[in-house]
Amino acid sequence: MSVRDGQEGMDKITLPHHVEFLSDRWLEEVERFLGEALPARKAQLGGRPFSLSERFTDAPPHLKLPGNVACWSLRFDGERAAISREFDAGSDLTVEADYQAALHLAQFVGVLAEGGAEQMWREARHMSGADAFRVRGRLADDAAGRLLGLLHDHLARRTVENPDLAHRARRLGLVGKIGEMEAQGFAVIERAITDDFADQLRAATRAALPPEQGLLDSWLYLGRPFERVILNPLLMTLIDASLGRCAQIATTGGLLRGPGPGGIEIHTDYVDVPEPYPEYAMSGVAVWALEDWTVASGPTWIVPGSHRFRRAPRAGEGLDAGVPIEMPKGSVVFFTQGTWHWQGPRTDPGERVTLHPHFNRNFLRSIDIKRPDVSLLARNPPRLGEMLGVDDGFDKLTPAGGRDYLRLEHTRQLHAFTRRQMKEILREPAAAAA
Repeated sequence: MSVRDGQEGMDKITLPHHVEFLSDRWLEEVERFLGEALPARKAQLGGRPFSLSERFTDAPPHLKLPGNVACWSLRFDGERAAISREFDAGSDLTVEADYQAALHLAQFVGVLAEGGAEQMWREARHMSGADAFRVRGRLADDAAGRLLGLLHDHLARRTVENPDLAHRARRLGLVGKIGEMEAQGFAVIERAITDDFADQLRAATRAALPPEQGLLDSWLYLGRPFERVILNPLLMTLIDASLGRCAQIATTGGLLRGPGPGGIEIHTDYVDVPEPYPEYAMSGVAVWALEDWTVASGPTWIVPGSHRFRRAPRAGEGLDAGVPIEMPKGSVVFFTQGTWHWQGPRTDPGERVTLHPHFNRNFLRSIDIKRPDVSLLARNPPRLGEMLGVDDGFDKLTPAGGRDYLRLEHTRQLHAFTRRQMKEILREPAAAAA
């Protein structure tokens, strides 16, 4: 069967080998996968029927779904699978949620890995609320569950982030944060990850730090916890609002510090950018708090609004206008690199461990070497490849094919859509109030 219903108008913002969650192409990919997988798995399934149905409200308007509700059903009768656009409340397993909350699940690769499904649900419920997902029933058959797990990961490797920045920011409750970021040069997202995940990241960072050193470089390539945190949808929404889509990883650093005066004086993070700085952000940095940040813990201090000065601070300037970034464990602060900031003194005993991913607009070069190897990309959604430069038109020239006009046009359309939606966000009262 064909499930296309006229969504071709937005195809340019999604590359042909990627899909938007519950778009027509997403359902076509379901059909393609099952068409190949079912014949090889009929023996394990043993002719036992099963069914799954899902319904997600407040889908992005550009998908043009009836009432902006995204539904689908899969019914296997023991021989064949049937896919439909309807929701079937009588299915063996049903899932209902907000579309943007469900998209977090739909982009998680690794549900069949040990502990994978538990990690996925834990972070999704933390981000969207314990009651955000209404799951009823179950699949009694392990073979059916494994088939659906394989289908889930197959789709997650191809499912892109919601390209409608305004819709995404509203559903994630970030309109006000984007307004703060525009006005102050920074914004804090409190408790963006669970305490358990923060503890896991802290232990992994501490273990990876070179002996007798307090700086860790290129942590993205050190394992799954680091891959997962850099894909956090709350942080990535702030980055999209500040730097546009296809922003590139510039550096991924980790920092360990003990008691004593701050070792980093007031500065901006722009490197070799002449003054006056551009009016728009060229780059930005996030700092993940892996324990509570208080004045005594030695947090980053920021001068609010200093990004609008469009220059670096002069000697001794700005210290009396700074504010400490206080936030609980699992929180993240993001600020543009034109914002004046410094490291405060630490009077608490013990160590503070932080992760500092830096991002550039996609036309700037990075400091870290990008290593988008096949296995890294295969265990993550397309968003990671996007921030490693896989999906833009740069460095793609070949003697046989010339320029990659497909990716160049994709990037152009995605940037234009993001800019339009950013203007819409800033017109909203919550952003203006911030």
